[in-house]
Amino acid sequence: SEMKFRMIAMVSALMLILAACSGTTESGGEVSVEEGVDAKEVFEKSITAQQDIENFHMKADMIQSIGSGEEELEVKSVIDADMVMDPMAFHQMIDMTADGESMQVESYFTEEGFFMKQGEQWMKFPDDMTDTLLSLQETQGDPLEQMEMLKEYVDEFTLTEEEDTYVMTLKASGEKFQGLIEKTAEEMGGQNQMMEEAMDQMNVNEVAYTYTIDKENYLPVQMKMKMDSEMTMEGETISSLMEMDSTYDQYNEIDEVKVPEEVIEQAEEMPGMSE
Repeated sequence: SEMKFRMIAMVSALMLILAACSGTTESGGEVSVEEGVDAKEVFEKSITAQQDIENFHMKADMIQSIGSGEEELEVKSVIDADMVMDPMAFHQMIDMTADGESMQVESYFTEEGFFMKQGEQWMKFPDDMTDTLLSLQETQGDPLEQMEMLKEYVDEFTLTEEEDTYVMTLKASGEKFQGLIEKTAEEMGGQNQMMEEAMDQMNVNEVAYTYTIDKENYLPVQMKMKMDSEMTMEGETISSLMEMDSTYDQYNEIDEVKVPEEVIEQAEEMPGMSE
């Protein structure tokens, strides 16, 4: 149903945001590191390096297998985005393929609002949803706080050294990650009822991240994420396995992100999500 897909889209958006900010974590679990590499130090250096980042480019491949009962849907997405940190802004192109059909979604997010184009029509999201995205971003704003927050949730954490990079692997059980998601939802001030309902109905089984960090400048070059979760809606359980592989580059090389005038003029207001 339309509602179901809107919900899935909403949760996918939340997952992307969580994925984007979960790189900053310290271990509560076992740390196994090759001689001479201090995991905590690599972490702290990476966080410090990321604080100087004003913008970057991201490319991601995402596969989501969504199943309910007999039905199984595989959604493949390729995401290409220019991201600006503060104030937050992005221009994003998503190519999605599901059931042999493909769809392009282009979006802009700036202080002017959140605009999305599906087919030929530009839509402007209601302010309550834009506020939710912004407050999410603020929640995720302070990497050190993020680090402390994630510390409790990690079961296993390993750091290995490659020729030019450090590779960090991080695993959390569903139960612990669920706690993290609930805490994030709470910190958003529960100002978006739909998001909160989505969180209530979601159950995470397991989540794992692999981060690759450049040895020279301590910036992330790649992140892989795998998440196994399920949602119950209208008495039906939808399971979702998401795998995402992102690469990051062009640090501090992106020009500002602005919403083109014609987009602002053409965009139709979307009804509020909380109605």
